[in-house]
Amino acid sequence: MKRLLRGGFLALALAALALACQKKEAAQVESESKTVSTDAAGNETVTESEAKQVGSTVVSTTETTVDTGEGDKTTETQTVVGTVTAYEAGKKIEVLTGRGKKHDFDLDDKDTQVMVDPGVTVGNKVRLVQTEYDDGRTTINVAPI
Repeated sequence: MKRLLRGGFLALALAALALACQKKEAAQVESESKTVSTDAAGNETVTESEAKQVGSTVVSTTETTVDTGEGDKTTETQTVVGTVTAYEAGKKIEVLTGRGKKHDFDLDDKDTQVMVDPGVTVGNKVRLVQTEYDDGRTTINVAPI
């Protein structure tokens, strides 16, 4: 009887250990929004955003279109929060976000202004913000978090 009880407790303990050791998948949260506003001169601004968060990583995109009265001006901003998996100063950076998704950014394009914090290295968690303007310019800012 004692042997049976010990065996039952051992099986229960092993089952509890197996449940505790299971790899839990990070929750994914997705959001979308759209805002339309008009200034006193009647110019309309439309901002559309979407974001996907997996664990502590984030990928979001915001597009803003402003009616200036002389035509629309559009900017698109992408924000990526994740871990640097590859980095060549002045050349390229790769950031890993949730579910194993890698995001590559070219840092040496002639129309791109780049600001990378000197503390950024492979393995750092970073916030990378890339803004593309409708005139062809791009800015990229990278900082550890």
